[in-house]
Amino acid sequence: MVVFEIIDNSDKQKHLLGYLFYFERSKRFFTELLAEYDEWTCPFIFSGFVKKGIYNIGSEWSRKFVEQRIVPPDRQNLGMILRDNNLKEYDEYRLLVLSEGRCAQDELSVLKINENALVPEITERLNKKVQDLLPLAGNKLLIFFKDGRQAIFDCGKHLKTDRRFLKVLSDPDIFNNVHVTPGGNGIEWGKERCVPAEDLYSLSKKATVTYQQMLAFLKTRTIDTTEAATILDCSRQYVGQLAKQGKLTPVHVESNNSLFLRSDLESECK
Repeated sequence: MVVFEIIDNSDKQKHLLGYLFYFERSKRFFTELLAEYDEWTCPFIFSGFVKKGIYNIGSEWSRKFVEQRIVPPDRQNLGMILRDNNLKEYDEYRLLVLSEGRCAQDELSVLKINENALVPEITERLNKKVQDLLPLAGNKLLIFFKDGRQAIFDCGKHLKTDRRFLKVLSDPDIFNNVHVTPGGNGIEWGKERCVPAEDLYSLSKKATVTYQQMLAFLKTRTIDTTEAATILDCSRQYVGQLAKQGKLTPVHVESNNSLFLRSDLESECK
């Protein structure tokens, strides 16, 4: 995970507006805006969200924000620009780092920082992201949040009016194929059908995990070294290297095999 500050440079006293998060494995961006700003002072592309009191921006609109601040892929002299910056191919992340997110439309900049420099408001918000989940009968999800809370989210109740989720709610195989988005920013059945972590946290009901649910969790949410290598499209040896580097945390280790949580690969937090 790479973190950028979104800075307003419109006056001598620079203002921190929020943070842009980039997850390298999935090449997806997410945004967290500070709640002290309104729709007139936040980045214009996010004003509609802020007007509704939404300060966590999903990957689709976060990517659009980035696209506004870098060289477009259809630029006539793109090849020359890439060569001048030692880029072999179009890379949104690297172009953002090079440009610092500056463009002629506003006075904003996007600067890479250490993730330990996050302000407390955002750190607290990140603690309420999704750690892992378990699909249950009746279109319900048992969700584990990063702050230790565990709760039941009733998808049938809260998603039934959204046409995007009709197939999800009517087909158990599709429903069970739910994933945690990078950084635990929510859950998704494909990028076009997402539920933000903030909605899950506020709409779910606190739950006590039963023994049967925990057994089901271990059965469906743990994978071995071979499965991890398949997901990451790498060798078993490289999975072992990631574990030694602390980028993957095995829950059980044997001489020639290890067990990992599927969410450790999905979340990309390390």
